Parts: sequence; structure tokens; C-alpha cells
Amino acid sequence: MKNVYVLGNWKSNKNPQEAIAWRDIYLQHANELPKTVKIILCPAYHHLPLFDLSTFPSLLGVQDISSFDTGAYTGEITASMVKGIVQYAMIGHSERRKYLLETDEQVGQKVKKAIESRIIPVVCISDIEQAKKLCSFIPDYAGKGLILYETLTAIGSGQAGTPESANAAAKEIVDILGAVEVLYGGSVVPENVARFTSQQYISGVGVGGASLNAEKFIKIITNAS
Repeated sequence: MKNVYVLGNWKSNKNPQEAIAWRDIYLQHANELPKTVKIILCPAYHHLPLFDLSTFPSLLGVQDISSFDTGAYTGEITASMVKGIVQYAMIGHSERRKYLLETDEQVGQKVKKAIESRIIPVVCISDIEQAKKLCSFIPDYAGKGLILYETLTAIGSGQAGTPESANAAAKEIVDILGAVEVLYGGSVVPENVARFTSQQYISGVGVGGASLNAEKFIKIITNAS
């Protein structure tokens, strides 16, 4: 049986009070969450202390890590700085590629830094060429990290891609990278999540806007199993 993941990406949202309110609602329903789903929450860096690893019932991730090692790189958050705090790191999200002009080379460097620090990378790709680039940088990526396949037209639009097209893209990614687990991202909501997680080559979903609402995120997790 394949693993099923639900990754929540808060992006640049929530002040501390809003994050605490979300956490408290989520914890009220923690015992109801299906044990068959691996839940990864990726809040902003400064929210991480709000989620005590000893009591919070899900895994934690960061939305990005630096391609640099620890040193004189003002504003950068390196892998070694969050080692032991998070288990996962999103790398190469399409919004970072678009707005911050992040390159495939930088993505490859960040993946290497994550792996060196024993943080599991979740590499975001939106086309097959990016999968080929990743393979050229990390030939043995399968087994070391996840892939989050993003349909660019679906991100933030409220209109998800079709499960069938997402599954076909996931198969292509597996053909290139090997037995890697592929998540689908782009306008995932409680009503459509099961259509994606039931596909042969899709092992879960990445959730953006819907993860900002604790009750909606819980429904997505429940429906994903």
C-alpha cells in the first residue's frame, strides 16, 4: 500500500495570534485524524516554535532553505539551522522560481544541503524538464525525497487540474527519477482530494490556501485517506 501525504503550505500568511488560533483548533481534532495519512505542516519560519514536536501530532517542514552553509549570509536560513526542528523542506516552489528567479541550479544546491542535514526535501516542479534537471543534479534522488508536482494554471486559481493529467505527469516523473513519491499541488480542497490520492502514481497532495483554515485542512486530511 502506498503512503498518503498531505502537506500544508501556509506561504506568507498568518501573524502569531492567527497561528496560535489555528494550532489550537487543529489540536482539538488531533485524535480524529486518520493514522494512514502523513501530515506535513510548513508554516513560516517564525511560527515553528509554536509547534512543540513532543505534542504536535504532525510533521513539520520549512518552505525553503538556503543554498549556503552557515556563515555571513544575512537573512538566509540554512539547513543546519533548522535541523532537529523540522523533518522536511520544500524546495523550488513555483512562486519562488517566478518571483525570486530561483534557478534549477539553486534548487539542486538546496536539495544537497537538505540531504546533508538529513532533512527530507520536497522538490516542487511544474514541468518534466525540471524533473530532468533534478535528475542531472541528484541522480539517486528517489528514496531521498518527495516531489510536489504543481500545475501552474491551478495554483491559487480555485480550478484544479484533472486527476488523470496529474497522474500522467506523475508517471513521467517516476520514469525519469525512479521510484519517487509524487504529490499533486494546485487548488486542492476537501471535495476533490480523494480524486487525486486515488490515482496510481500520486502519493498525496500539497495544499496552499485551503491549509490556512484549520477545519478545512482537517477535512482534506480525512478525505485523503
